[in-house]
Amino acid sequence: MISLKSGKARNAESADSGRRSFFWKLGAGASAALASTVGLARAESGDMDNLSLRVALLEEEKALRKLHQAYESALDKGFYDEVIGMFADDAEVLFNGEVFSRRSEGVTRLYRERFREGKIGKRMESAPGFEVDAALQQEKVEVSPDRLSAKGVFPYSIQVGTPIASETSLASMARLHGEGVQTWWEGGVYAVSYVKDAADGHWRIARLEHRTLSRADYRAGRSYARPILT
Repeated sequence: MISLKSGKARNAESADSGRRSFFWKLGAGASAALASTVGLARAESGDMDNLSLRVALLEEEKALRKLHQAYESALDKGFYDEVIGMFADDAEVLFNGEVFSRRSEGVTRLYRERFREGKIGKRMESAPGFEVDAALQQEKVEVSPDRLSAKGVFPYSIQVGTPIASETSLASMARLHGEGVQTWWEGGVYAVSYVKDAADGHWRIARLEHRTLSRADYRAGRSYARPILT
């Protein structure tokens, strides 16, 4: 038997189907809009996190440059105990081919004895004709994403010296007057590694290497310089 639906029934069925289609499309559109909003929110959140990290890294870089300026200033003034206080407990310094380990031992001995006696570290203008290449004069600081370690490269131009070993009366008299030190000019770069102290959150020098690029027999006020061969 074939059942024939009335026009009203067919119209009602068509209307119902249309309503279902409309609500399905509305729901699908709302879901897509919601997904798009969530994705945008996540992207914005990620952008904010990246921005916050960049700002934090820049602040750390600023603190490290300030620490190095303090190091150079203390070295220039001969405040060697202040210099020692900027190092980590297990730090090491590479100077003139030797390694000085641990702040309370080798590092302290280097600055309190060799640097003090040799009047080492005072800023000097570059010896004429021995200037360090401009490309190597650029300071660089790179902080790790976790902000617990960092590396830096800084140029230096300093006085280096060693006490005169001679026992002549002239040398003895010079030592009595605070002299008796043979000095020269040295230029190069500091290659520095830093660590953040877990106790106080301050940066400390973990490793400092003097990468000497040039030496010359030169003292401030001279108009000439002679090379020192190594």
